[in-house]
Amino acid sequence: MQSEEKKWEERRRYKRAYVRFSVEYRGRNFWQVVEAQDISAGGMFVATDKVEPPQTRVEVMFSFGEKEKRFIHAEGIVVWNRPRPQTISGGEVLPAGMGIMFTKFLPSRSQNFIKDLIENQGEKDD
Repeated sequence: MQSEEKKWEERRRYKRAYVRFSVEYRGRNFWQVVEAQDISAGGMFVATDKVEPPQTRVEVMFSFGEKEKRFIHAEGIVVWNRPRPQTISGGEVLPAGMGIMFTKFLPSRSQNFIKDLIENQGEKDD
């Protein structure tokens, strides 16, 4: 039986980088600064105990990149949430948070910037 993470990896359209950075997040119920724990050109995971329900429209604002940092403003949809930390096999604890799928970038070329940066850096593992 495949793990849930393996199933997600096979469905992902964009390569993902495991990085941590601050994100300003605005949803229907909350406006807060949270920590992103991974990002791709298609979306990100943000760790927070104040989760929005799936299908909630959100806005995120953040700076991304090491040598060439850019401010990115994106709109998205919460596609899944984890309201409480979850312990998985092996004792690893997954934080509470939300998976956000990007639907629009301002400026629009920001999606390509993220995609190119991740492709050129390679995928990072924790």
